[in-house]
Amino acid sequence: ILVLNYFNFNSANAANNYTYKISHIPAATRTLMRQYTWRIGCPVSLDDLSYIKISYWGFDHRKHMGKLIVNKTLAKEVVEIFRDLYEKKFPIERMQLMDSFQGNDDAAMAANNTSAFICRAITGKPGIFSQHSYGTAIDINTMINPYVKGDQVLPPEGRKYLNRAQQTQGRFVQDDATYNDFVKRGWPWGGCWQTRRDLQHLTTK
Repeated sequence: ILVLNYFNFNSANAANNYTYKISHIPAATRTLMRQYTWRIGCPVSLDDLSYIKISYWGFDHRKHMGKLIVNKTLAKEVVEIFRDLYEKKFPIERMQLMDSFQGNDDAAMAANNTSAFICRAITGKPGIFSQHSYGTAIDINTMINPYVKGDQVLPPEGRKYLNRAQQTQGRFVQDDATYNDFVKRGWPWGGCWQTRRDLQHLTTK
């Protein structure tokens, strides 16, 4: 089913209004995914995923259109979450598919990217699929909200953002409004984990 939704896209104030589109993954994107982010043996098929074009506020305080690929059962919910973020003007530096980074998670994190689907193992647990492999996890502003386990910080450039009291645009902290937009819908935050802190990571249960 192809679902197209717009909010006031043709109005005089369209530049400031939240807009989105949910669709099947385009053929050209499928080709890239087969090369970089999806393979036979992944836990979901390409038909189990939805392609979302979505508006967000950038670090330049302007509206941008980004792309996410998520499990199709969550597409509408993801759109609603990001509408809440948009209305709060929560800043996101960039929102590109992981294929833009040839499936290289380190490069995407260093670019402070926000993304969802990529078929890969859990960090530090080879052979076990990450929730990203199901399209049920989202990483937000990945350098400002790094992955931390002991002395390991990913990306390494994220080390300067480990002081979570530091006022930095795009940071994700417990109990703020952005955090609540996710958790009230049943998306736990990786920053609350006990053995490691994945400050960028939100996933459905």
